[in-house]
Amino acid sequence: MNTFANLRFYNSKTRSKEIFIPRDEKVTFYSCGQTVYDSIHVGNAKTYLVWDLLVRFLRFMGHDVRHVQNFTDVGHLTDDADQGEDKIARRAKLQKLEPMELVDTMITEYYRDMDRLNVLRPNIAPRATGHISEMESFVIALLDRGFAYESDGSVYFNTSKFPRYGEMAGLNLDGQKAGARIGLNAAKRHPSDFALWIRAPPEHLMKYSSPLLSIGYPGWHLECSVMSMKYLGDTLDIHAGGEDHIPVHHTNEIAQSESYTGKEFSRFWLHSAFITVKGQKMGKSLGNFILLSQLLEEVGGPVSRMVLMGIHYRTHGDFSWEQVRAMESRYRRMLMSIQDAQRRAGYFEREPLDFGRKLDLSPVVFDPIMDEFVEYLSDDLNTPGAFKVLFRAVDKLDSTVDDLLLRTVDVMLSVLGIDLPFLTEEETEEISHLLKIREEFRKNRQWNESDFIREYLQERGYLVEDGSGWYRVSLR
Repeated sequence: MNTFANLRFYNSKTRSKEIFIPRDEKVTFYSCGQTVYDSIHVGNAKTYLVWDLLVRFLRFMGHDVRHVQNFTDVGHLTDDADQGEDKIARRAKLQKLEPMELVDTMITEYYRDMDRLNVLRPNIAPRATGHISEMESFVIALLDRGFAYESDGSVYFNTSKFPRYGEMAGLNLDGQKAGARIGLNAAKRHPSDFALWIRAPPEHLMKYSSPLLSIGYPGWHLECSVMSMKYLGDTLDIHAGGEDHIPVHHTNEIAQSESYTGKEFSRFWLHSAFITVKGQKMGKSLGNFILLSQLLEEVGGPVSRMVLMGIHYRTHGDFSWEQVRAMESRYRRMLMSIQDAQRRAGYFEREPLDFGRKLDLSPVVFDPIMDEFVEYLSDDLNTPGAFKVLFRAVDKLDSTVDDLLLRTVDVMLSVLGIDLPFLTEEETEEISHLLKIREEFRKNRQWNESDFIREYLQERGYLVEDGSGWYRVSLR
């Protein structure tokens, strides 16, 4: 199983699926993280979940992965193309907070929600403000090599010096008119040029002094190039982000990075598609977003994860509460089937897998259905197919007592990051004993006492369905 021979990912750079083989023993993976000025919505969460699955699956396949995902805490303007206010400074002003006070609050909230989704922490989570000196050096090097120019105190990348500019996005620079994509800016030589360093006006709070540059702050695109190369090297195996990053952010990263090193910046580019609501892109500017915290409060982490991962990452899945309730029902049926099979098989000595590192599962024997599961995920992380195999395996548990299949289902859930509560032998004995007492109360028509036991169990996360048995759910 521990082979990359069949791993295929859709590479946005070539617009085709390609076999993925890492350059070295360690897979170097950078994913664009959150600009920490506001709470994340379910569209953001879908993107972070698929990169979490990617890390899990690569480690499951036996490879070491170094995952770096940044926090942007300076330099991301309200217009991605160098116009407007800093998003963090603007929001902090509205809330009467210091910018870093807002940033720290949002990072804490981000991790709170990601932990509930069972998202692995990246190996390194750098903040842009911690890498200002490296960004300054990067800008000065591009100036020295003729790829950048200074104008009115700011520094811009000269896209005419990079012949392949816009290839991944399919941009036609010859036909591009000033203001069509970037907006009019008299300081730029070309409409497609972008800011590396922006001179800050006197009233701007988030600014930095430099001996060779103006008092200012870095451009948003610069940050990811500098942080990714510092921790992962000049050429990455995989760079990932949302599909909205393709025409501006990632296009600019490629230009500045490859001009700086003279090397290919990333071999694979993976992009997650938008979540939509009634066919329209979910977004804060449109006011049609659902906060991740709201979804988590409604149905908990495992169901939220299943809802968002049930959509293939390159598909514009439409979000609806009807879909959420249907998945919640499917999750509860799955819980009942698995925990009932656990009790019948006496399967209590499970060893949870540690996806914080690479795994060696070569000596482990799985049910043959695992081959189908792996094949789906090997084909560009086909999660709808993987869930189909998982549900078929769970349904099979209803009619068989099979330790091998039960362990295989357990591993499938772990690869998908679904933190399903398995039972211990001690709690099984305890709950079974309480339910026997409750049954005696019911026989004697002692309904108050019977209801008391049921409510007591429910408060502890155990749901009792008369005639169908009992199971434990994750408390939200």
